[in-house]
Amino acid sequence: MTPKEYLDRYTYLKFYSPLNKELISAGISMYGSGWDFRNGKAGTGQVMQREHAAFAAALRMAHHGNVNKPCGTKFFFDQQPLGLIQPTEDFYATTFIQAFVGKGSPDEIIDTLRLAYAIGRVGTGKDVAGQPCARATAQAYATDFITLDCNGLVGNYYGGSPSASIDAYASTARRRTRIEDIQQGDVVVTHCAASPYEHIALIDSCTVSGSTANIQLVEWGWYGGEEVHYSKEAKAYSIIQGPEKAYGIGWAARSNVKPVDSFRYIFMRPNDEEPHGWS
Repeated sequence: MTPKEYLDRYTYLKFYSPLNKELISAGISMYGSGWDFRNGKAGTGQVMQREHAAFAAALRMAHHGNVNKPCGTKFFFDQQPLGLIQPTEDFYATTFIQAFVGKGSPDEIIDTLRLAYAIGRVGTGKDVAGQPCARATAQAYATDFITLDCNGLVGNYYGGSPSASIDAYASTARRRTRIEDIQQGDVVVTHCAASPYEHIALIDSCTVSGSTANIQLVEWGWYGGEEVHYSKEAKAYSIIQGPEKAYGIGWAARSNVKPVDSFRYIFMRPNDEEPHGWS
């Protein structure tokens, strides 16, 4: 799967309602990292915290009838049926945390939205725990509560840890040193001494002409629609040796965090056998 095809899974989510098998479409557009950072501002993540708490209460009520008792690390709806969800389908508590803190995979987000429907967090009136429904539609719920961040996108795309720190990708063993070696699926790390490891992106396409690389990027560095996360037109970058020679080549850029010059280094994708230094 290409980086753009994977991005589309977030942008154009589709799933069947667990109530009536209706095909439902939604999309993720918000940026959030952790419980306290949303759309470029710290201290604004409480909206996700509150909804996660309400979601958990309704989920527990639907699962075993006690809002104060967790469902468990792994659980099924085999004792108390929930809509059309099969009693053999397994769910994980970490799935919903990932979706609310900007680290969810497309499948984890879909499971969160499916259960939000089943327990009444999406709808009108009240949920199964007697709380007011959060939003009337899946799209409104996804827009207001489900977020993603840059290393969440990259980690899930690679099948690694979405919580791996950005510097874990800046492996000197995987640095690109020749422009002709740049490939689809390579990772781009924005880094300088004044603003270390501030952002990460994926190369979706690259054509080379001399010392210029025409690149399309997939990234999740801000909130908004597809135009924010994908460069539909390839951009021309002058590829040079970066200031930190151990990190190889890339292109000069301006930091988005501090008023300083930065650099975008290019690294090949991790091997499936690599532990990537992640826990």
